[in-house]
Amino acid sequence: MLLTICTLSQLPQAIALGDSFTRHSVHATGSSSVILGLVDDPARLPVGFVSPYPLLPVSELLETTLLAELSARYTPTEFAAACKPTFIAEVFRRYPEVDKLLYADPNVYFTGSLSTIWQNLEESTALLTPFITRNPADSLWPDEKFFQNIGLYSSDFLGFRRSAETDKLLAWWTDRVQQRAFINYCEGLCLDQIWLMHVPVFFKDVRIIKNPGWHVALWNLHERSLQQTENGWQVTGPEGQDQPLLFMNVKGWLHPDQGFFPHQNRLRLSDRAELAPLLATYRQALTAHEGLMQCPVKSTYGQQPEPVVLRGWRYTAVQSFRSVTRLIDQFSIPR
Repeated sequence: MLLTICTLSQLPQAIALGDSFTRHSVHATGSSSVILGLVDDPARLPVGFVSPYPLLPVSELLETTLLAELSARYTPTEFAAACKPTFIAEVFRRYPEVDKLLYADPNVYFTGSLSTIWQNLEESTALLTPFITRNPADSLWPDEKFFQNIGLYSSDFLGFRRSAETDKLLAWWTDRVQQRAFINYCEGLCLDQIWLMHVPVFFKDVRIIKNPGWHVALWNLHERSLQQTENGWQVTGPEGQDQPLLFMNVKGWLHPDQGFFPHQNRLRLSDRAELAPLLATYRQALTAHEGLMQCPVKSTYGQQPEPVVLRGWRYTAVQSFRSVTRLIDQFSIPR
């Protein structure tokens, strides 16, 4: 089974994700194999909208008081992160026949057979994919130090197997993110994902997947190359190994302000011509569903404003002010 969580404006991507999962998963058993967790108000859905997959609204998971508290505390992005482990635990509760569950953000898109993912879950509590798998060894950004700010493992894709250990993991994770899912690097916080650094230490049978065909994304494209063959897409990893492309994450590919790297200078997507057919396939998958939401819809939950991505002289000015502030902080000012 696959779970994703989305706002109303993300529904087209979420449905495209569900379609790709159903198409490539040997465990797909119809519409119930995909659950769309809605971190929004279903009453605001377009008139006549019929979802191809079951919708699970956040209002069915959280008590009214807690829902209001989390919404007032967080931005929409932080709110979704604070609810993620609750959704995962609820799906396991509602579907007792499900032993293996994948979570993927709406930006993810499956492109190959998922049999190896299910195999890796046979004896694993959880599956994690690291952002990068080697030291970049250059002066470009983001470097490995920055990943210590946002987390070593991406929470955009996760795998879980039903077990008592998984129950403990989800209970611990839920406790942490409901109070501390802020994006605040000075406080060492970054959504639900920063906490994943502790998971391989705190819990048993957690597997870290370094297969280059898993989770191809903006942040690891510099260490992977792609080639379209008669047998599908192949990915060559940093060690020279070739693997089938199982899934990609288009966050930051279509909209440069998405994600944590709007100012990354490690690569230019325009220099990666081999990505054009992949993006064309993804855009085609979205076309069938883009009419669902004719214009951006502000999320119901998450009342704090999202930070604005600055560019050009504005971004340079903010960086300069921060440098001055850091300098001043090094000195004791007489009272």
